[in-house]
Parts: sequence; C-alpha cells; structure tokens
Amino acid sequence: MNKFYIQIGLFLLSIFTYANNETLATEPAPGTAAKPSRFATPEEIYEKNKDIECRGHDHTSVINIMNDAVKHLKYYATSKGGYEVYP
Repeated sequence: MNKFYIQIGLFLLSIFTYANNETLATEPAPGTAAKPSRFATPEEIYEKNKDIECRGHDHTSVINIMNDAVKHLKYYATSKGGYEVYP
C-alpha cells in the first residue's frame, strides 16, 4: 500500500514538473512593453494637496502634551526608581 502511494506521488510530481517546464520554455507573448509609470515629485504632491493643509489651528494642546512627555522622559531617564545596578 505504501509503495502504491509513493508511485502516485512521484507520478504527480513528474506531471507538475513537466507542465512547469513547458510553461517556462514558451516564448513570451509579442506586444508592446508597458510604459513605466512616472511617480510624482514632492513638489507636485504638495501642489496637489496644498488646499487640504491644516493652517491656523491652535496647537497649544499638542505643545502641552509634548512638554509633559519631555518631563516624564527626563524623570525616567534620571531616576533609579528603587532599582540597583546588577553586579
């Protein structure tokens, strides 16, 4: 029974290998090559999206949050918090 399964598996493997070899050996279809797409420059992207730019909003809440983050960073960078260096 085991020998039968091995023979079927090898047969299927040989069929897939043959089909793969046939597809790789065929000539590519004639035709025109696709033109490479041109990516927009940063200036073009800015000009396209400058009407949706946020201007004139009050940024004090963001500044306050960042100041608090700096305070926490300084605290955790300098305090040991009861921990000792492991020898």
